[in-house]
Amino acid sequence: METWLVTGSRGFLGTNAGVFLQGRARLVGQARVSAASTLYERIIALDLRDAPEMARLVREVRPDVILNSAAISGHETSANDPEQAYAVNVVAAGAIAEAAADIGARMIHISTDAIFTGQTGNYSEDDEPEPFSYYGETKLAGEQAVRTAVEDHLIVRTNFFGWSETGRKSVLEFFVNSLRAGTSVRGYPDFIVTSIYVQSLLDAIWRLGEAGASGTLHVASSDALSKFDYGMLVAEQFGLESGLIARLGPDPGAHAASRSRDLSLDTSRASGLLGSPLPTQEQGVAQAFADEPLITPMIRQP
Repeated sequence: METWLVTGSRGFLGTNAGVFLQGRARLVGQARVSAASTLYERIIALDLRDAPEMARLVREVRPDVILNSAAISGHETSANDPEQAYAVNVVAAGAIAEAAADIGARMIHISTDAIFTGQTGNYSEDDEPEPFSYYGETKLAGEQAVRTAVEDHLIVRTNFFGWSETGRKSVLEFFVNSLRAGTSVRGYPDFIVTSIYVQSLLDAIWRLGEAGASGTLHVASSDALSKFDYGMLVAEQFGLESGLIARLGPDPGAHAASRSRDLSLDTSRASGLLGSPLPTQEQGVAQAFADEPLITPMIRQP
């Protein structure tokens, strides 16, 4: 089996990657704080902000594939600590990519729909990026750093939901936790995405790799939904009270990054390479419902 090095191996995407890749690859993880894991052969403690050490780690492990799943991903988090966001999302991505090129490894770099403004939606890979937040700016710059450094790369622009290691990182968990607790929540009808179930995302990435795909691809759900419609979908699938979801826009004091955007991605290019459409959000939520008792014990281990 190939050896995969997964950055951010204790985070949302990294733990899910550990689940998905069981039996498919030998797994080595990187995390800011190491810990014993049943998902990885070992997890190496290293701060992504130490770019030279990250490059050294790549050369030491000599993986066949690097999945760069780590990022400073919050709009507010990036804005409040721009130095950290730039160090992780741009400098580290470039250093890892340069090291990947040195050892002949394939680099899979996870990017975001937030590199677009959200004014039109249904963005294709050919549309001109125009980030609306510092987070999006750093992720766009990280894409370019990867393209420049390593020829054998796959940049995946996406938006995903699922079960996280903390139980509090995903929009799916936000709705499920709130509705199970009987808490009223807002569902934004003016914020639209093509969010994909994280295990479906990883399956698509795996199959794209098998097909020899490279370059930049949009890998997301095949349909677009507002946060309100998504919440209603979750309530129906999980048998929860949909009346707790108010069809309201954000609070007047909400961060501007969360208002009235259509960040939907056109996934036709990836679907063509895969030979079939990517799953819908309804299919993803149904799969997440079925997976909950199987996956959550694996990713929420101490």
